[in-house]
Formats: sequence, structure tokens, C-alpha cells
Amino acid sequence: MTNAEINNTVEKIKDAWRNPELYENISDSERILSGVVGSYLLFKGLTNIFRHPIMGAIGAAAGVGLLFRGYTGYCPSVDLIAQSEADEITEKIFVTETYVDNSL
Repeated sequence: MTNAEINNTVEKIKDAWRNPELYENISDSERILSGVVGSYLLFKGLTNIFRHPIMGAIGAAAGVGLLFRGYTGYCPSVDLIAQSEADEITEKIFVTETYVDNSL
């Protein structure tokens, strides 16, 4: 992953936060599930922050990320995968003629 791809994704995240309706790339059911799971992870992370600081912080960070995904409908991972798939698409080949050989 290059710096240009990372910068492009960060800019899209900032713009998605300002205008969530422009960058929706996940379905409504994924948004709801992300919101529910993100709320749970954030709650569990914050309640465990004093017993297990590292695991609590990781859980809280994952919860915030899922809440962002659920609120905006934009997932940076899905966007990066779509960008890499778009780069891999080669030229299309159009068949204009067909030839049938009946010599067998």
C-alpha cells in the first residue's frame, strides 16, 4: 500500500464524516450490526480499561471504528479492496467474429 492510497483513504474518511450520504458503501443491515457490535465493544472496552488496559483500549478502539462505520455507512476497508480490484481489471476483450470449424 502506497502513501498516496493511504492519503486518499484518509481524505475520503474525513469527507465521509462531513457528508455521510455521499460515501455509503455498506448496506443498512451492516450499518445496524456495526452500530450494535461497536456499542458493545466500546462499553466492554471502557469497563475493562482498568483491569486489562491494553485489551480494554483495543476493544474501545474497535468499538469506535465500528460505530463510525455504522454512523456514516462508509467502510475504508471495503473502499481499499474496491480500489485494488479496480487496479487489477485488465482491458476487456470484445469478440466481433466467431468461426466454426466443422472439419472433425
